[in-house]
Amino acid sequence: MGTDFFRSGTHAFSYDMEKPRERAMERGIESLDDSELVAILLRTGTRGKNVIGVADEMFDKFDRSFIKMRAASLDEFLKISGVGKAKALTIQAALEIGQRLWRESLKEKKFLKSADDVYEFCKDMLLKNVEYVRVIVVDSQLGAMAVKDVTIGTANASLIHPREIFNVAIRYPSAGVIIVHNHPSGNPAPSREDEDATYRIKNAGEILGIKLIDHIVVASKGFYSFSKSGKL
Repeated sequence: MGTDFFRSGTHAFSYDMEKPRERAMERGIESLDDSELVAILLRTGTRGKNVIGVADEMFDKFDRSFIKMRAASLDEFLKISGVGKAKALTIQAALEIGQRLWRESLKEKKFLKSADDVYEFCKDMLLKNVEYVRVIVVDSQLGAMAVKDVTIGTANASLIHPREIFNVAIRYPSAGVIIVHNHPSGNPAPSREDEDATYRIKNAGEILGIKLIDHIVVASKGFYSFSKSGKL
């Protein structure tokens, strides 16, 4: 049986990692629960707390949510007993791989027939702790032709310039664009500045012959669609 060790001075604490590893080998990695998956990444525990205990403490800190864990800073991980820089970076790397896998899956053409479709398509934006503005270029069947984040870290959508939006759209034989931006506050209600920016972009699109199909604000409490609300 394989055993992992954590040593501090003359003290040693061991935890048998063979059980989750054996189960993963026999039944597949998907058979492990969340704490066991994280425990495999952490590899070792501390004196007085095995690696599953450290993994559980980590999950409790982030309300047992991978989404909240993904949004956490390195410093937040380092506040957990038994988690140093190497362990924290290993967890962050695994979460980033998951995020990149999700982005890669977006390369398959998605059809965005409704605001609900767009919200599901852009749920990765809920992980951001600053505002992002995303442009989705769509064809006549509302299939996504291109997706690009054009602005990062703005205080509100009033800082979106139509030029940034349509510089993306004019590269494609598109039928229109959908704009999505996130509210890290969790409240999807648009501000007056969001509304003003929407109408500026709509008017600029009419001049260029590119339709603004929708502007959607996404947040942890839901989303707001300008089109669905009759404002486009």
